[in-house]
Amino acid sequence: MMKTNRIFLLLTIIALSALILTACNSGEPEIDIDAQRTGFAQTADVQATMTAQAQPTATNTPEPSPTPSFTDTPEVTETPEGTETSEETTTETPEATATQQASTGTDSAAWIAQDPPDNTEFTPGEEFTITWSLENTGSSTWGTNYYIQFASGEEMGATDEMVYLPYPVPPGTSVQISVDLVAPGSTGEKQSNWRLYNNSNTSFYEFYIIIDVVENKD
Repeated sequence: MMKTNRIFLLLTIIALSALILTACNSGEPEIDIDAQRTGFAQTADVQATMTAQAQPTATNTPEPSPTPSFTDTPEVTETPEGTETSEETTTETPEATATQQASTGTDSAAWIAQDPPDNTEFTPGEEFTITWSLENTGSSTWGTNYYIQFASGEEMGATDEMVYLPYPVPPGTSVQISVDLVAPGSTGEKQSNWRLYNNSNTSFYEFYIIIDVVENKD
């Protein structure tokens, strides 16, 4: 039994020796602990970088813009009926007042003015000159063979003589024609009527003069 144990012990020693010799002759390099630590650190950094790249980048979600507050629209104030928002003054131009009516046709005329005006005061027998302004409103030209003549009413010193126009009067123009008169001997309002004739001795317009005959002028 002891021999067996010795043999077993001897074999064990031989085996251990052989094992030690094998380990010494293997020539394996010693492990560099610092290098391993550096490698582990680099590997950890690479893994961390890869992990960071693999993860999606977080995007900041913009905060929603505040909803603008609406300004109340002012209510439209209705203008009460009958109230004018603005006063507009319209000035009407008074029409000229003629003492006689205008005629129409190829030969036609219109009274424009006269001097002296109607209802001028004169004493009995006072001499004066009446000048009428007449416009040719027709299509013919009044020649110097057109004339005016007393027609009715107070003659006022006038005769039946024809008073010819002093110059031709084309359409749209006017003429001034004068007659010397004398106020009647009786007082009161007096009217003398006259007519305008063409070269065919046809009357186509009538006009007049009214005066006031007084004893004493104011």
